[in-house]
Amino acid sequence: MSLSINNLNKTFSKSLVLKDINLEIEKGEFVVLLGPSGCGKSTLLNCVAGLENVDFGGKILINKKEVTHLAPKERNISMVFQSYALYPTMNVRQNITFGMKCRGVPRPEMEETLKKTADLLQIGDLLDRKPASLSGGQRQRVAMGRALVHKPDIFLLDEPMSNLDAKLRTEMRVELKNLHRDLNTTIVFVTHDQVEAMSLANRIAVLNHGILQQMGTPDEIYQTPKNLFVAEFIGSPKMNFLPGVLEVSNEEASVVTEFVRFPVGHYSFNETPETGRAVTIGIRPEYIFNHESNPKSKSSVCFEVVIRNVENLGPDLSVFCQLGKIQLAFKIPNSGNKPKYNDTVKVWTELSECSIFCLKKGTRL
Repeated sequence: MSLSINNLNKTFSKSLVLKDINLEIEKGEFVVLLGPSGCGKSTLLNCVAGLENVDFGGKILINKKEVTHLAPKERNISMVFQSYALYPTMNVRQNITFGMKCRGVPRPEMEETLKKTADLLQIGDLLDRKPASLSGGQRQRVAMGRALVHKPDIFLLDEPMSNLDAKLRTEMRVELKNLHRDLNTTIVFVTHDQVEAMSLANRIAVLNHGILQQMGTPDEIYQTPKNLFVAEFIGSPKMNFLPGVLEVSNEEASVVTEFVRFPVGHYSFNETPETGRAVTIGIRPEYIFNHESNPKSKSSVCFEVVIRNVENLGPDLSVFCQLGKIQLAFKIPNSGNKPKYNDTVKVWTELSECSIFCLKKGTRL
């Protein structure tokens, strides 16, 4: 089902924690609410679930029906919590079927639903075990099973993988993506992990300080961030930022920094560039390369940096360096001569995928 959030505000102790949130989520979408701790993403999810009240006339609609003031049980949603919230004294079978029993579902239908769900999640051999004897990944599947049998219009997942180790998180991302594809249902997923967001979402909603910063596909969020916060928050290593001023000559624009002039004649400005405007140019680490591979295109620039640290990531190296007082990072293949601490090396940057922001407002130009 579709989900609409209109002008939603939420206060705690007179502090506004969600500010005029507007979201339109289509039927069958997998939308991730992404942001740092304390940005309001879990509070927003709780408002959708009916666990928190909405302030100042905001509205929540599920399939165009307003549910803003309905009790959670009247919204036909299912929620999977970070802690999974399984009943410790019940086995897996009882945990999954408890809600159906409370709703008076006939036993034959309940058993059929249980079998289909257990087969789908591959937990048929766990039905007689208690939660304490299950691994983190198994508990997550049981929590998902309990949500599935409710046959909800929308699934709400609040950081369900935060308690899993790195290997299991990778496996569960694949399983969750496949599950969404099989069910074709609407999922709203909260996380602070950008890898989860980028790999799972059809669209990502980035929040900070209770404000929706940007909503878009993973590619849109990564390649064309709307402001400095989104640009810095998404990506590892983070985007490189160099302050400078715009200079326009013969209808060709450049960003002039303290050490390097960056030609940006190719750049699609949202507004007419003006000479003297203070800006920040943002360059992703993957668009800075070692000098030997310089293609010498019109949108490339070469300059020298001083190496400060090198991280071995297996097939790649993350290289951290300095350009004057500015810290930069770039990635290179883990082969050939490796840069060393305090080396001065030449690098070049490809500007075709750069971003330019207004230094004062922090918004994309």
